[in-house]
Amino acid sequence: MDDKTRRELERRKQYLKRYKRNCTLVDRLEKRLVELDERLYAVRSVVISDMPRGGAARELSDIISDKTELEERINRLVTNGRKYRAEILELIDKLDNSNYAEVLEAFFIDCKDFGQIAGGMGYTERYVIKLYSLAILALPFEDANGSPKEH
Repeated sequence: MDDKTRRELERRKQYLKRYKRNCTLVDRLEKRLVELDERLYAVRSVVISDMPRGGAARELSDIISDKTELEERINRLVTNGRKYRAEILELIDKLDNSNYAEVLEAFFIDCKDFGQIAGGMGYTERYVIKLYSLAILALPFEDANGSPKEH
């Protein structure tokens, strides 16, 4: 494989990996959201006394604010993820070779690794990697900017 083909392959992979990266980020943020929920439930109610106390009420409002912000961020990422998924599936659906389509969908949409894909298809991992590279090069991309052709 020459240098130009390698660069093209890498450019296409980066485009296709957007959905996978998006899913990973959403998972990470959802874990953070669970941690915020745990902190929210752990905040003690305010004890009324004549002695000055630290800011349980302030901590509560900070956690609620962080949680709201995080939920909005997750919702935005989920919306973008749906768009990325649809774009990738549209490209994959244009492939004539069903093995190519199966490998790319399993890798980029189902987030499986090459070993899992090979096991499911009954091929060696090495052959699946070869199918993966050939499939990416077979996708109908524009040469100029790495995004799919508009139809």
